[in-house]
Amino acid sequence: MSTYFELSDIKDAIVAGQDVEVYMAEADEAIEDLAERHAVATTDIEIAPVHYKVRRYGIAYTLMRFCQDRISKASADQPPEQNKYAILYGLYKREMHDLESEISYEMLSGTVNNMRDRANLSTVTVFRG
Repeated sequence: MSTYFELSDIKDAIVAGQDVEVYMAEADEAIEDLAERHAVATTDIEIAPVHYKVRRYGIAYTLMRFCQDRISKASADQPPEQNKYAILYGLYKREMHDLESEISYEMLSGTVNNMRDRANLSTVTVFRG
């Protein structure tokens, strides 16, 4: 089971009734890898509450990997089914990529102090003269 999000956090019906715990465990490792790239020790990752973008990254990873495996397992006589998984795979991979560029050290370590930090430090202050 995942440390950073719950099965109930996954809202996509495509995984209804499916065992996705192995993908959730992989997602935890992906979050920890992302933390290491931001110089956050895995022991310093904020466990509760996890920033929503970090949680969403883990969910997107889980769904991407689930769809990736389904693409390879879809039978040749079910191309529409295979296409569905291929489309969702691309969607979740893109979401992961987008979230990865938005997640900051502060979001991973739980030190987000204000709305500027929550915007991934990408906002600027505008002064009127």
